[in-house]
Amino acid sequence: MQFYSVQEIANTTFGNAEQNIEKLSDQIQIGLASCHAATEIDQQLIGNPVDVEQFQATGWRIENNREGAHSLDTLIAPDHRTVHVVRRFEFEHARQSMSVAVQDAATRHVHVFVKGSFERIKKIARVDSVPADYDAVTAAWAKQGCYVLALAHRDLGEMDLGSVSRMPRAQLEAGCSLVSLLLFRNTLKEDTPQAIAELRGGDTRSVMVTGDTALTAAYIARECGMVDATARVVLGTIEDDALIWRDTATDKVVDDINAEICAVTAQDPQVSQVELAVTEAAFNWLIKIFARMTPQGKITCVNLHMERAVTAMCGDGGNDTGALRAAHVGIALSEAEASIVSPFSSANPSIMSCVTLLREGRAGLATTLAAYKFLVNYAVVMALLLEVTQFYFSVVVPEAVWIMVDGFTTSIMILSITQAQTAKKLAPSRPTGQLIGAHTLASIWGQAAINIAFLYGSIGLLFAQSWFRCNEFDSSDIDTSLWWLLGDNYEAEVISIVCLFQFINAAGVYNFGYRYRRVWATNYLLVLMYSAFLAVVSAIALADPNRFGCVFRINCGNTQTVRDLGYSASTVHISEYNNPLGHNVMPRHFRWTLWAMCVVNAVVCLAYEKLVVLGPVGRRVKAWWVAKHGDSKIQFKL
Repeated sequence: MQFYSVQEIANTTFGNAEQNIEKLSDQIQIGLASCHAATEIDQQLIGNPVDVEQFQATGWRIENNREGAHSLDTLIAPDHRTVHVVRRFEFEHARQSMSVAVQDAATRHVHVFVKGSFERIKKIARVDSVPADYDAVTAAWAKQGCYVLALAHRDLGEMDLGSVSRMPRAQLEAGCSLVSLLLFRNTLKEDTPQAIAELRGGDTRSVMVTGDTALTAAYIARECGMVDATARVVLGTIEDDALIWRDTATDKVVDDINAEICAVTAQDPQVSQVELAVTEAAFNWLIKIFARMTPQGKITCVNLHMERAVTAMCGDGGNDTGALRAAHVGIALSEAEASIVSPFSSANPSIMSCVTLLREGRAGLATTLAAYKFLVNYAVVMALLLEVTQFYFSVVVPEAVWIMVDGFTTSIMILSITQAQTAKKLAPSRPTGQLIGAHTLASIWGQAAINIAFLYGSIGLLFAQSWFRCNEFDSSDIDTSLWWLLGDNYEAEVISIVCLFQFINAAGVYNFGYRYRRVWATNYLLVLMYSAFLAVVSAIALADPNRFGCVFRINCGNTQTVRDLGYSASTVHISEYNNPLGHNVMPRHFRWTLWAMCVVNAVVCLAYEKLVVLGPVGRRVKAWWVAKHGDSKIQFKL
């Protein structure tokens, strides 16, 4: 908000807009310097931005308590004129105005100034002081995007300051005359149009709820792109206890608003070139612009939007605090009092913070669902594959494999999934939030089916080997009290290798960012850990008997048995193998074949998630479903 100019009113006639404060009458200068609630703390002006901007434009300075008990502040002009503030009535939303009583030190006269919305000041000012073209002039300034306030004045003459201190507010303000319009410029921040465009592209409807006049709001809405530049804006307000719709461009009454809207939407049902703007009075009767809204009006507006959509509210002033608290998500674009009641606050007073929050929120939801699906996949592989298969073959996966899965792979990979970075651009839709929705289940059960097929395919491949047929595990031939050694066999070995690959690859599957997180390779921690774990498991699966593999009891055996097979025996001390063979070393060609199956398993899982669940197949299925059953997506409003 920037101070623009002052347009004086003399003898019910508007003068020219003047930006040089020194060229204004003494009366107007005193009003500008005194009629505000700004104060100075540690040589810094504190208060409403409009008040601060207004006072700074005068060049005056504030000194506190120079005139004893009857003076709040002393104001000193650049030419050393002095004015004492005797009474100050803060701005009230119900009145839409504030007022002060000041004493001119030179004349000893007490002056009352009332500042507020131009509609309110017109109502309380003397009728004979209001220009005939008042409404037209204020509307013209509003249409140019100006924030328009009016200033009224009353000279009480010389009075006892004690009497002034006891007078009721209504008595002090009675009989004031209009003396000027105060004009401020609502200058858009450079990134506002971009933020609005990104929100629109993110399937989020932006709505303006403001205390400014509807005409100013309509101008700003066009400038920022919230309303199309060619759209017709129709303003609804209450006149003579009736709802009246007017075209903001022509000021003509629209007799049949429904016919106007239907005429446009009939040409293109997807696009409406008529936008509706309403004042709070009209909003109480009905329902892209809500103007002249009081704090309570903003709360009501937000609550009604919340009935049909997930609603976020952003604001930078004290009169937004109620609405910020009421909304599903409140974003305070200030470090002031609004940030106390709002769950989110930004030191940068830009609505681009809303885009950032939405991007982060959607990425967070997508990441949460990815972590959830990873853990469900872990449970499915554990229950349907490991446990059932172990029970069927009466085997137990070696202890070291359990430790690797539960102590390292699962915990590290799920941490890595959460390190995915937020997408740079806001996606045009939100990620699913359903834990057992079609999208989630298609991913989980699709991955489970692929993993089951490859696990049992690997076991089938094992049973097809001639060297294995005479070495099937028979628990009746071993000591089952040594249950932790029931993994000393080919069946448990193959199950361990395949399931380790599947556990690790699940993290890669759910690292796909789709629209909400950045591309797969930018999650550097996951790429590092994914590659490292796959390298470790590959080494275990492919290497000849060695110390590391023997820790996992994979491709290992008793020392003498390993030597008899032609390998160098490991120097790691391990328990004697609990099977008649004394080892579970697989032939090299089978190790490579099994490893290749695991790699193909990983590629198929990645391709299914990328191309089917998140890719063109999934999008086509969703489009077909929406066309047949309708879209039940959650609406978002800001």
